Amino acid sequence: MPRRRLLVFRRFVRLTALILALSGELAAAAPQRPTDDAFVLAIVPAGRPGGSPDLRSAKTDLARNPTDLGLAVRVARLAIEAGRASADPRRYGQAQAALAPWWNEANPPEEARVLRAVIRQALHDFQGALADLDAILNQNPGNPQARLTRAFVRLVVGDAAGAAADCRDLPRAIGPLPAAVCRARVEALTGAAREGYVSLAGALDSDSTPDDTTRRFALAVLADIAVGLGRSRDADLFFADAAALGAADVPSLAGAADHLLETGRPAEVLKLLDGKGEADVLMLRRAIAAKRVGDARLAGWAAVLNERFAAAKASGVRLHLREEARFRLEIEGDAKGALSLALENWKVQKELADARLVLESAIAAGEPAAAEDVVGFIGGTGLVDVRVTPLLKRFEKKSS
Repeated sequence: MPRRRLLVFRRFVRLTALILALSGELAAAAPQRPTDDAFVLAIVPAGRPGGSPDLRSAKTDLARNPTDLGLAVRVARLAIEAGRASADPRRYGQAQAALAPWWNEANPPEEARVLRAVIRQALHDFQGALADLDAILNQNPGNPQARLTRAFVRLVVGDAAGAAADCRDLPRAIGPLPAAVCRARVEALTGAAREGYVSLAGALDSDSTPDDTTRRFALAVLADIAVGLGRSRDADLFFADAAALGAADVPSLAGAADHLLETGRPAEVLKLLDGKGEADVLMLRRAIAAKRVGDARLAGWAAVLNERFAAAKASGVRLHLREEARFRLEIEGDAKGALSLALENWKVQKELADARLVLESAIAAGEPAAAEDVVGFIGGTGLVDVRVTPLLKRFEKKSS
């Protein structure tokens, strides 16, 4: 393969693998699937009912030939990318619809199976996603999308050792920066955050080839690690650098908003999120900021969130337990209700934010014993993070 075509191919592999692996990443942006067609999940900007022009065009082509695997994969990829960027719940449905001819097959084509795993991940069917990814990698260990996606899914379900193995086994075609992101995320959760921070910062400095999407996410990950290390000013710079690369996706906005809230800057949160859409995760952070500054819009945002949480409960599809638990704790002051939801969420997701929420709710509710599993899990990982370590110390005092 000529050198130029090889470079283009490697760039394509890096970008598509990272986009797919990150769909559902920072799971707070996962969509809801209501059973009531009248329920409004989000206010979507007018004039773009079908998504981007590329997505609309691809859907039109696919409608003419719905069993064309290449077209179906293109539609699904574009829809997944749009879904992650905007947290628009319709996009994952569009991706699934594109794959309808192969969705229920036991052994679908590899391209379709990777995308099915990504969609399952976004819908919090982590075991279903892992089953697909395991099958793909058993047959083709060098699939970069499957390997990177499985590493991130394993982190979500608390399998740091498995994630580390996948990061080590990433094929060279994935590129140095996505590989560094993978390793750094594992290291940040297993007591080696400083090493991960230095390594990822070095990869960002030395890798001149990544696209803006890859670089933006790497900067957001580096900012999050900086926050955990107590390097708040560095985190500010990295979040700013990420924002300078173009329109931020919902998970990145949520991460930046959380940092501003944690450092006592709620007014800046309202400014940051103004006009950025109505995704639950963003509305929750607006509501928290509004409560802290006494903004009158709090009542309206809280009412909308309560309505959405109630609809999700009625539908039986509760993908936003983390957000609902945080809402109960920080907006309504219902520590016991928050603890119940946080523990239910912990059965499915075991990321730092999930652990932190259980600890905060257990302490606020005066029920330290309820968090024993989480405390044991954190101890087993070796995690050291300024957002969690002080909580553990308070927990020890309360339980003694």
